[in-house]
Amino acid sequence: MTTFEDMDELEEIQDSRLAEEAEEFDEPVEENVRRERPRSRKKRKLSKRIFVIIALCFCAYAAFTIIYDKAEIAKLRSETSDISKQIDEEKALNDEYSRMLDSGEKEYMKKIAIDKLGYAFPEERRFYIVNQNK
Repeated sequence: MTTFEDMDELEEIQDSRLAEEAEEFDEPVEENVRRERPRSRKKRKLSKRIFVIIALCFCAYAAFTIIYDKAEIAKLRSETSDISKQIDEEKALNDEYSRMLDSGEKEYMKKIAIDKLGYAFPEERRFYIVNQNK
């Protein structure tokens, strides 16, 4: 077992070794120890700050990306619904053209002449509304 006297001797030996090392560097032991601690603390604080800043930047980027993607998805969904409405309208027009072709060429030509070209039968009167204010 070690006694208090042995411990005192150990402390004196350690102090003498530290004093010898300090003499080599021409600095007292206490100053050398004091200088190292604040540097390491400053480095730790700086590294923590940098880490927090990087984490915040990443979170901000992630939030911005999520919001932008949600807006883009909503825009694409509205475009999809508009295009599907156009497809339905075109299918209806296609069906109408198919019925006209099935009914015969004369009926189809008559409808085109009246609707699109503005022709009329000899004794037929057509009225056109010029001013359409509602």
